[in-house]
Parts: sequence; C-alpha cells; structure tokens
Amino acid sequence: MRYYSFFIIYFFLTLSACTGVDSQIKRSFKNTGNTIALKDLTSISISDYRLADAGSKIEDALEAKIARSAFIITQESPSYVLKYKVSNYDGGSRLKRFSTFGLVKSGHGKLKVKVALYYKGKKVGAWIVDSWVKGGVLGGWTGSLFQRAADEIMNHLRGKNSSF
Repeated sequence: MRYYSFFIIYFFLTLSACTGVDSQIKRSFKNTGNTIALKDLTSISISDYRLADAGSKIEDALEAKIARSAFIITQESPSYVLKYKVSNYDGGSRLKRFSTFGLVKSGHGKLKVKVALYYKGKKVGAWIVDSWVKGGVLGGWTGSLFQRAADEIMNHLRGKNSSF
C-alpha cells in the first residue's frame, strides 16, 4: 500500500508540473530578405488534368527542397516569387520501361517545366527544366521526375547552374 501512495503522489506532482513560454515584444522584426512564394501557372484545361496534377506534384517537391534551404516559404509580401508552369508531362509506361530495359522511347517518362524567379517584381532568372526517366529498378519511378526537376530548380536558386 505504501508504494501505491508514493506512486500516486509522484504521478500527481509530475502531472501538475507545467511548462510554458512568455515573450515581450520590445521591437518588431520581420525577416523578409529570404522569403519566397511559389506560384503555379500551369493551365488547367477541362480535357487534360494531368498537367494540373503534375503542377501540384512539382509544388510538393519544391516545398520539400526549399524547406531544407535558406529560403522561407510565405505568401505575405515575399521578396522572391518563383513562378513555374508545367508545359509537358508524360509519365510513360513503367511496364514498357521495365520490359525493354528503357530502350523503347514510348515508355519513357518526361517532364518539362518553365520557371522564372522574380525579386521585388523584376525578373532575375528564367529556366526551362527537363527531366526524364528511362528505366531503373522495376522500370523506374515517375516521382523521380518531380524530385529531379525540383533538385535542378534548387541548383539554379543556389547559383550552381549559372552560366557566368
């Protein structure tokens, strides 16, 4: 009985221990120097929703890549705006890629994205990014199209693929 009462008292003491945080704002600070907004310009046609789906997939891949960079994604008055448009997307046939070891072009997956970077309303960069999947283990994964395109866009944002 003695151990039970000790356990109950200990349990209530640890449960009642609260944590918290408080801050007083003396001067407001906004870090807007490295903020970026993503804007999908992919046209949604009534007959072809695969481009819109590709636009949302590239946005997901870009958000994941940007989250690991110095940029902060925001929608409120960003310094940079990254506009992109998926102009061509074909996932290809995984079965054709697998069965022909990637030799048949009709099985290849292709993605073409037009990208422009704006800084305070002025265009400071523009790229056309092509990615493809020809084969791979079990015919390759079409998600790698979006991952590779996002990698290439991030390389441009970092200045690694500049022609200077």
